[in-house]
Amino acid sequence: MKRLLIAAGVSLLIAGCGGDREPAPPAVDIEAGKSIVAANCTGCHSLDGAGKTAEIPNLAGQPADYLVEAMHAYREGVRHHAALKDLITGFSEVDIRNIAGYFAGLPPVPPQGALPAGEVAYREGREFASVCVDCHGERGVSMSPGVPSLAGQQPAYLIVATQEYADGSRGHAGKEDMLKGLDEVDIEKMAMYFSAQAPSLREPPLFGDPQAGEARTAMCGSCHGARGVSHDPLVPNLAGQEPTYLVNAIQAYRDRERSHEDMVADKTDQEIEDIAAFYSVQAAGSLADTGEEIESIVAKCNRCHSQVPGETTLVLPTLNGQKREYLLRVMKEYRDAERGSSMMHKMSSGYSDELLEQLADWYAAHP
Repeated sequence: MKRLLIAAGVSLLIAGCGGDREPAPPAVDIEAGKSIVAANCTGCHSLDGAGKTAEIPNLAGQPADYLVEAMHAYREGVRHHAALKDLITGFSEVDIRNIAGYFAGLPPVPPQGALPAGEVAYREGREFASVCVDCHGERGVSMSPGVPSLAGQQPAYLIVATQEYADGSRGHAGKEDMLKGLDEVDIEKMAMYFSAQAPSLREPPLFGDPQAGEARTAMCGSCHGARGVSHDPLVPNLAGQEPTYLVNAIQAYRDRERSHEDMVADKTDQEIEDIAAFYSVQAAGSLADTGEEIESIVAKCNRCHSQVPGETTLVLPTLNGQKREYLLRVMKEYRDAERGSSMMHKMSSGYSDELLEQLADWYAAHP
């Protein structure tokens, strides 16, 4: 009898707890979703989930929760598309979930393009660059006082400098030994890899006055470009450079330990520190223009858009295999603040049309 009373009490507790829970959503009916799609969606999307034109996205294999949220956004006017708003307004929540379940269960549409040329070269360049990271930092972003950053540097400048270290004409025995075994093509790939990396934005150094340094860079800018971003392939960038290295280099030019025109001959130590402080805190992006920088940008995108289960809890679309023209249009809208996502706008606000084209190419080509 005692056991029966305990069992009855436990049953009541379970029933009481269950009463506070939200009812489980109805099971998704894939066939019902397919019927709705066949009747309403095939003007733009085929039954296999592919967009029928270059600017209409593929829906096959997209996360169901993302598709549900997207349809809600169209229905509520958060996303602007009059035809979709009218169409989805007529769907019930059950219809929306069935449509999402149908598309999510389809195999992804195969990519239409080939992998971008240069991806292999980028990967090989990263392998060659591994010999440099102990001193120059991960991706060539130096955090060691007196050691220059290589990230975002002019590729032609890096190629020439590295070849001079490799053949001994630039005196540095350690580098000469380190670069043994790399031929000219290997060095070119390594230089392109480093030039494809975006320098990190630095905190102001403990010395120098960046504001005072800006006025002292008037002569420097004629060669090194505005704010230290050079447009001459053989003149190095100074923006985002390691500040102690800049001080040492400028002082060496002033003291004629390095050969250069006399444009810094009259600078005091304090003025040089101000100049170095100014350049070190300037923002500079990747300067590679061959598309080989795309993997580093893709890695940032995939922090949120990862396709690996468990890597992110965000409800976001899959980008791999998506239509190139659709991706390009949407990314431009985010960049230009025409599509509502402040985070996407901040991340892409500095991207050129050419860079967005390369990014769209990359995702469209990858399954």
